[in-house]
Amino acid sequence: MLMKRNMVAFDCGNSSCRVILGVYDGEQIAAEVITQIPNYMVRVHQYFYWDILMIYQKLLEGLKEAVKRAGTIHSIGICTWGVDFGLFDRQGFMIQNPLSYRNSIGAEVMEQMPDEQRLYLFRQTGILCDKINSVNMIKGMMEKMPSVFSNGHKLLMIPDILNYLFTGCMVNEPSELSTTQLMDAKKRQLSEDVLGEMGIPSGLFAPIGKHGTPIGMLHSGVKEILGISYDVPVICVPSHDTAAAVLAIPAEEEEFLFVSTGTWALIGMELEEPIINDAVRIRCLTNEIGAFNKITLLQNSAGMFIIQRIKEEYEEENGAIGWEELNGLGDRYGGTVPLFPVNDARFFNPVHMADAIWDYLVKTGQVSGEKDWAAIICSFQNSMALSFASVIQGLEEISGKKKDTVYMVGGGSRNVRLCQMTADATGKKVVTGGKESTSLGNLGAQIKYFEPEMTVREIRNLIGRGIEKTTYCRRKDSGEALKRYQKLEG
Repeated sequence: MLMKRNMVAFDCGNSSCRVILGVYDGEQIAAEVITQIPNYMVRVHQYFYWDILMIYQKLLEGLKEAVKRAGTIHSIGICTWGVDFGLFDRQGFMIQNPLSYRNSIGAEVMEQMPDEQRLYLFRQTGILCDKINSVNMIKGMMEKMPSVFSNGHKLLMIPDILNYLFTGCMVNEPSELSTTQLMDAKKRQLSEDVLGEMGIPSGLFAPIGKHGTPIGMLHSGVKEILGISYDVPVICVPSHDTAAAVLAIPAEEEEFLFVSTGTWALIGMELEEPIINDAVRIRCLTNEIGAFNKITLLQNSAGMFIIQRIKEEYEEENGAIGWEELNGLGDRYGGTVPLFPVNDARFFNPVHMADAIWDYLVKTGQVSGEKDWAAIICSFQNSMALSFASVIQGLEEISGKKKDTVYMVGGGSRNVRLCQMTADATGKKVVTGGKESTSLGNLGAQIKYFEPEMTVREIRNLIGRGIEKTTYCRRKDSGEALKRYQKLEG
């Protein structure tokens, strides 16, 4: 019988970082959150940065508590958001805190990129050109921060940085590396042609890791802080939080539709191989590398970041409000549901999100008068669900695969209204998985280290045993609303 395994998952998002203790007894995983701390960008003059050393310190404190509770830790895995990275010099010292993708640097590079080059990059990598892709930040740093970039010997993505701080080993994890737009999705390797085209040295990158295998053992200095003397492997898990969350989806099908909602919403279909053609590009889809060499054909779409900002601004004017009460405000709006295209640049990171939405609704003739919070929240809920439906429609057309179920995971899956509206908008069953999907996928990938013969389907079945699922079915036809939303998308 397999010995009980105590595993730690670090799950870092744009708004918070958590340490989760998972206990695997050979039949299922029991998980509990040990610590959760806020995460946020730090603005210094005109640029936004991530305080990576604060993140590391808080994860270390959470790990120490996990050791205290479990007695012995058998493995660790790290997941974060994608695209952001840090540079290290030849001695292994970090040159500066990582820049945030919400800076304007990437957009400025994209604006100067010829259409022919955008098409070339897509065809070579399978990744849609986007202002947030790491390749644009790299090019921007070359131009705006040449003294910083020229000292860069190695580039590590955010989870790679944390893996390095915990182990002293530099490895580029593949699902994260695919968000750079420098990897060939067919070969699952860095594209030398793209690196050459963009003038980026291939030596900037570390060896690419393999899921379910060790990156390295905890560094002796970390073990000293923890007060332990035994080795703990840090496992190469699908470090991009989307890839980890998709691994935790309790799907029976080999290929399936999903919506993973957090700060961003990732709407996609898991496939065995990428689809790289003009229809994919026109539909703004991208082929990211997922867990264990799967492909997630998806759209990186606006997510709960919008409603998080709306909540903050509401509270500044009206005082504290809970999520259920805030969502309930949307039900009070009695007029024709106003809609806005959630991925429009105006809603990427405005100074005042609610005002930006209201101004759009007024300019498009959908509302009038003074700002109405009920209308804004109602508009967000419906627009978000319709954005999911619009992408899903395109995924089915492009793949030629019709599905009757959409699996919804992540923070947004706890929003009952959004789940029901998604069922209405898509006309499909919406099945919600675990709210801790990223950490569960992280833990599932760690189990592969202990049981190398376990398949992806077996990992999903194992995770699914401990997930309480909820199913939503269509209650009303939202076909006309979808057409109206797609017109706004252009």
